[in-house]
Amino acid sequence: MFTPPNPPPFLPAGRLAEGKRTDIISLCQRGSRPQPEGEGDKRYNFMNLVLHVDEIFLKGANQPFFYRTLTKNLQNVFPGTTAKRIEGAIWLENFKEADLNILKNFPGIANFAPAVQCSADMSAIGAAVDKLCHAQTAGSFRITATRSNKSFELSSTQLERTLGQQVVDKYGWKVNLGRPDLEIHVDIGRNGAAIYGNLIDGAGGLPTGSTGKVLCLLSGGIDSPVAAYEMMKRGARVELIHFMNQTRVSEQVGEKIFDLTKILARYQGKTKLFIVPYGELQRQVVMKVPAAYRMIINRRLFLRLAEKIAGREKCLALVTGDSLGQVASQTLENLAATQSAVPMLKLSPLIGRNKRDITNIARAIGTMDVSSRPYEDCCSMFVARHPATRAKLSAVEKIEQGLDLSALDKIAPISYYIGSN
Repeated sequence: MFTPPNPPPFLPAGRLAEGKRTDIISLCQRGSRPQPEGEGDKRYNFMNLVLHVDEIFLKGANQPFFYRTLTKNLQNVFPGTTAKRIEGAIWLENFKEADLNILKNFPGIANFAPAVQCSADMSAIGAAVDKLCHAQTAGSFRITATRSNKSFELSSTQLERTLGQQVVDKYGWKVNLGRPDLEIHVDIGRNGAAIYGNLIDGAGGLPTGSTGKVLCLLSGGIDSPVAAYEMMKRGARVELIHFMNQTRVSEQVGEKIFDLTKILARYQGKTKLFIVPYGELQRQVVMKVPAAYRMIINRRLFLRLAEKIAGREKCLALVTGDSLGQVASQTLENLAATQSAVPMLKLSPLIGRNKRDITNIARAIGTMDVSSRPYEDCCSMFVARHPATRAKLSAVEKIEQGLDLSALDKIAPISYYIGSN
């Protein structure tokens, strides 16, 4: 029988694809330091980054809370970094290059770029721009300057022209204001300047933990991990619950759920996972429920168990990976019959997504390969040859009367914390 391990360590994502790193490597205050003992002679590359937030700017007087939440999340997920708010952005120091793929999907960030800071005088700014250009192979460029420090000696337009002429004179590149190979950003603040190149798109949304806590039902499939991630992007702190198929317990089964949780923890830090032994109720459903209704009854039982745990955890909603009409259990009638099992708020962030959208997100966040591993979860056991697609609630409730629902109170879930602090 599978015995869940102690919470596994946080695992960083891989590097960005080769050929897309021109702007990643160049404008960095880079260094290297040895990996922990036992990692051989590999060394990490480090950089400083400027991050621009997404929806935080809409929050008015509450912006400081959202900025604090985002900087705390960054420092928790990326140990060794320092995140601080600067004028119009967040400055992230000592960031590991190997973690850039995680940052691209990190909730709350609109875009980012490797950057350098310098004093707000023209000689230092000119040197920083030259350092950026020296590492590039661009044929065209533009300068984009902003000034929150209005006392700076040049206007934004004058600054763009002066620095642009410097680049043309030294590198011979053409000015292209529409689609340049390299856009050089110069942000002048009260305490200095930030210089950076082409921006890399982020995931957007709100920082995880800024809008409350939810409990997401996690299967071994593609959809539910994506649903959990989508809720993280809406600012929710997500806890996970999995119902263990006790008729098909194996080491591979347990590892799959823990691996999915480790990946999701990359985007919010330490994540609480509940494993629920489901054997007794599973046997009842198989023996007492007609095959056409097993999936619906099973999912209603899931919601009842999840609601009990969510209440203890002070979660404000349950989250499922439902997508309208994707499978028989996700018709409007069946969803209505399923979700009526509990009064707690239920959220389905994928409800309007098609399978292609969902799989694209799964690939982007790194869950697709793990979700594709063979695995028979509780739901897969109850897929009937001819399932009910327009279930009536009265019929479902009548079938449930034949079950001993007192078993719900006897189940003791096991909880684990997985990921970085």
